[in-house]
Amino acid sequence: MEGGRQLTLTDDTPLTNLLAERGLFLTQDDGDASATVYICVRDGLPGGYPIGYALPSRTGTWFAYARSRPGRIFSCDQVDAGLWSLESALRSVLAHARYGDVLYALEESTGTDVTYTVKVPRSWSARLSALPGITHTSGRTLRLTSPAVALLRGQPERGGCYADLAGRLWLEGASYELRRELRRDV
Repeated sequence: MEGGRQLTLTDDTPLTNLLAERGLFLTQDDGDASATVYICVRDGLPGGYPIGYALPSRTGTWFAYARSRPGRIFSCDQVDAGLWSLESALRSVLAHARYGDVLYALEESTGTDVTYTVKVPRSWSARLSALPGITHTSGRTLRLTSPAVALLRGQPERGGCYADLAGRLWLEGASYELRRELRRDV
């Protein structure tokens, strides 16, 4: 994204709020004649890490491309086409983008000693404790490392399980508070 400029949505739309909750921002490459709009995550490098983009077509509609297969560095797949607005294309990117592996690696590299606990429905306990950095402590309580929370921040909403920057874990539309604590066992 060298030479790109960060775009700002100044209205108070749900899309603006969603980008802020997920720690994402929009950018556009100054030298790009196609008017492609990228959704990026802050990764410590100038321009951020692109997780998808909206591309206008010659017919006035939009295409949506998203990083939908983790592990494929800088590779995005077309996830939607024929969309009538930039906003709908960006929403489609957000609905499909998977970038938890990027956030997980960034957080793991910091060596932070922070963990989180959360009480979830029993039906989610086993599924979540199968993910890296999440352990089942008792009953409905889970302990998550900060890289595990970062991994969940990079999951699409349509999967029914993701975390936001406000310290909430979302499971099938219901939110559960992530309680931050200092990790006792390293």
